[in-house]
Amino acid sequence: CAVKIFSKDGEFIRAVGRKGRGPGELSFPSGVSVIGGRLYVADKFNFRVLAFDRAGKPCGGFSVTFAPDKVWALTGETLLVTSNPTGRPAAEKMLHIYDVGGRLRWEGLEAQASSDPVFDAFCNMILVCPGEGGDFFVVYRSGERSILHFAGSGALVGKIPVDERYVFQPMDLPFPGRKKRLLGFCWAAAWDRGFFYISAPAPVEGKDLGPGRLLSVVDPEGRLTASIELPCPVHRFVIGGGRIYAIDDDGGLRIFEVVR
Repeated sequence: CAVKIFSKDGEFIRAVGRKGRGPGELSFPSGVSVIGGRLYVADKFNFRVLAFDRAGKPCGGFSVTFAPDKVWALTGETLLVTSNPTGRPAAEKMLHIYDVGGRLRWEGLEAQASSDPVFDAFCNMILVCPGEGGDFFVVYRSGERSILHFAGSGALVGKIPVDERYVFQPMDLPFPGRKKRLLGFCWAAAWDRGFFYISAPAPVEGKDLGPGRLLSVVDPEGRLTASIELPCPVHRFVIGGGRIYAIDDDGGLRIFEVVR
């Protein structure tokens, strides 16, 4: 129930927040982003987005009507907040754009709904990659080969079909009844300087899919241009300044240089 802050060389600086429901307290923080020196945190089980200043002191925030999963800075005034569908109300939206004062500007990307809510939960898993000028990209973790491109207003700009050479990882889900197959596409993703970096899921003992160590580099038209083999599987990563900052299987921060 805290956010850990590190330097770009991996040195621990401070922790922000503690467990609780009061000002500056968190319950399962699941996403962070920075706007203008303020740290915004998706405070999932408190159903809110909290703001902290550079010193780690609480400085505002706003409540939301869902459990926020991730929060991304789109511009200096707007935040994209994602949610995981519950399967209860119809036509649930997974993307929500707020201004920093907590006013809802837009919501969209309707969740898939069928008679199997567990399977739907897998099919509705998404990843967001912030772009430039407030634009952002959405990648489905399974079943969908296209990357969705949205403007900062929420308008859908288009779909980017990913190169067929980037293959799905199929997995039969161990559910009772009729067998259902999940087509694993992406475990983690990032965008940097006009390129997508997509990490494919890897089979785990033939029964599951887990994080992989191969990053595929995809251009804005969806063409596979290069591959990066990491020395270990990574769960999440971001790219900046020629470096990959990644979290490994043990929860450790790994830093890799990108050689173009």
